[in-house]
Amino acid sequence: MKNNQKFTLMALALMAFVMPAKAQEQVAEAPKLDKNTVVLGVGALNATYLLVNALDQVQLSDTSFFASITQNSTKPLYFIKYEYKLGRRHTLGANFANSGFTVGGLVRDSFFLNDLGVLTQTSLDFTYTSRSLNFRYNYIFNPNAAVKVYWGLGVGVRGNSIKVKTNNKELGQFLDLPGFNLASAPSLGFESTLGIRSDIVENIGWYSELGIAKGFFQCGLTYRF
Repeated sequence: MKNNQKFTLMALALMAFVMPAKAQEQVAEAPKLDKNTVVLGVGALNATYLLVNALDQVQLSDTSFFASITQNSTKPLYFIKYEYKLGRRHTLGANFANSGFTVGGLVRDSFFLNDLGVLTQTSLDFTYTSRSLNFRYNYIFNPNAAVKVYWGLGVGVRGNSIKVKTNNKELGQFLDLPGFNLASAPSLGFESTLGIRSDIVENIGWYSELGIAKGFFQCGLTYRF
């Protein structure tokens, strides 16, 4: 009887020592939940970009403003996003986006004498830049899936800027060039996109989105931490 009591006491003491250690080990081995995500993306299928890139192929009429197109280039269309995980299905963050283009040409019937006394045709280059900062909410439809589907809505501020350059000094003085800022005014920023994302390796993944944004289609990389 005494031996049984000793054995029971020893077993209870051992359990009292081992069980807390096991619990601590389980807590220590609990996986870290990633709360933050940084997204880097590029845009495509922007209607304005497609139009600008095709301008050098357009046949200009005799009544058009430009006699010929000499410049039609686009600026990088990119997105930088930060998201904080509020729950399994919800994230909140911010999205910075940048886009722009330059269109220039020789102005029809606009000749002047340059500093060397040579008759020269006036050229004008218009550069448009748009930058936006939207606060964005994402809803994840299937948080446990390998490929997650989500919808995002963002509202914020968009800055618009149009600058003009010319080779005509008199016109430049009239417009206070170079660097004349024809229009620079903030406006409402808005975006609504449907996206998918998945992992490539641990903490690094890819994403793509379609919808109303600076680019109708965008894609890029994600990093969770």
